[in-house]
This record gives sequence, C-alpha cells and structure tokens, in this order.
Amino acid sequence: MIACDSADYEVELECSGPRSATTFRHGLEGDVEERAGGRRFALGVQEAPVPSFVSPSVALVDDEEDLHCFLRELEGSGHFRLTGSFYTGATALDHLPEQRPDAVIMDIRLPDLSGIDCAGKLKTVLPGLPIIMVTGYPDGRTFFRSLFAGAKGFLVKPVSPQEFLTAIDEVVNGDFALAKQVVPFLVQLVRQVGQVTQGHRLSRREEEILACLFEGMQDKEIASALGIGTATVHTHMHRLFEKLGVHSRRNIIAKFLALT
Repeated sequence: MIACDSADYEVELECSGPRSATTFRHGLEGDVEERAGGRRFALGVQEAPVPSFVSPSVALVDDEEDLHCFLRELEGSGHFRLTGSFYTGATALDHLPEQRPDAVIMDIRLPDLSGIDCAGKLKTVLPGLPIIMVTGYPDGRTFFRSLFAGAKGFLVKPVSPQEFLTAIDEVVNGDFALAKQVVPFLVQLVRQVGQVTQGHRLSRREEEILACLFEGMQDKEIASALGIGTATVHTHMHRLFEKLGVHSRRNIIAKFLALT
C-alpha cells in the first residue's frame, strides 16, 4: 500500500483487508475502474490504461500537503493531469493566468486570503475557468458566496476519489458539480427567490419538483416522494422547462443557478 501519511487523507493503492474508519480514507481500487482493450483496470494497480482522450489539466490551491499528496496519487487514474500545485492564493494568482488549466480545485480557507476572494480575482482574468471550491465547514453563506464568485463546483470534505473525478468531469463539460450536503441550501434558494425568469413565479409544487431534481431523483421517485402520479410530475416538469427556458433535466439546475 502506498499512502499519504495523514489521518485526513489516505489513498490505498492496494487493499486486501477491511478499510479502517479514519476521517478520510478511501481505497482507489473498487471506487473507479475502467475497461480498455478487453482488460479490466482498477485504480489500485500500477499499470493504468492509456486514455483515448486528452485528459484535462487541473490545478490545486490548498495549504494542506495532504490534499496535494492525495491528488497526486489520484492523478494516476489517468482521468486528469495535475499541472499546478499552489499553497497560497497569491502564488495561484501569479501563475494560473499563464498556465490556464482546464479546472481549478480551490480550498476556501487559505493562509493569505479567502479562497472565494481568490476565485473571484481569477474569474476576472480567466472568466471561463471552472473552479471547484472545497471546504470542511459548509454553510449557506459560504456556498452562495462561492456561486456569486463564479465557482462551478462546491465539494464538502471528506471527498471521495469518485466525487473528485466526477466533479472535474462535470465542470470541464460546463456543468455544475455540487455536493449532496448543499442540497438544503439549494432548496432554501428556490423558496427565497420568487421571480426566476420572464416574470413567472414558481408554484409551491414546482418548487418541490425542483428540490427533488436537485437531489437527483427520477420521475418515479419524485412521484412517490410527493404522493402524486408520474403524469403529474411530467406536467410540472414541462412547465418548469418552459419557465426556465431549458429542454432537458440535465440543464435545468445549471439554468436556475445562472438565473439567480
């Protein structure tokens, strides 16, 4: 086993026994795996599949060495390239405009300035740069400030390897990457923002449907949770699409967040 020496971040590259209950300990083997050329590759072996695509470049801004170690190990999955590691906001602001990575992972608590402030400054220079904020202490104010600063992702520690990989993929492809822990903040946002677009207000039922969408529920799950039929769900969904000007479930959350 190769591991980062920390109680908070430990990446097991080979695991034969049960995992210990540390604050942050995930074996990569079994969390993510691929098939290439008819062979199975797990993220716990030394040999990794040669990707058939150009993996996105990712930079990390965090003052904890443990997370840098963790991402260097996770880079071995072949899903991304760690092209920059910075420990302060100032060094990130100095070098990222030249490096122009495909995405940035930014801790909210930095030693010299807030990660949110750093993200806002970066967005003025690189407006299209996807930034994923990471924190161990989520709250509504921090979450909304991150969105207003232009963040496309918000993850809550402890973050699993799969969550990191999924978030990177989502923001690089123009989507939002939000941890399940922020769903209550989104529901609160839906209910506080009455007028979302073109003078239309969401009905109470539409608010409930949208909250279910934020939680990733499918139509049958929404119907069961709200005690209505699937046909009624489809009707409310159609009205939501019209009000928000979208054509698919995939875009509805991003569209709503953009409007707010």
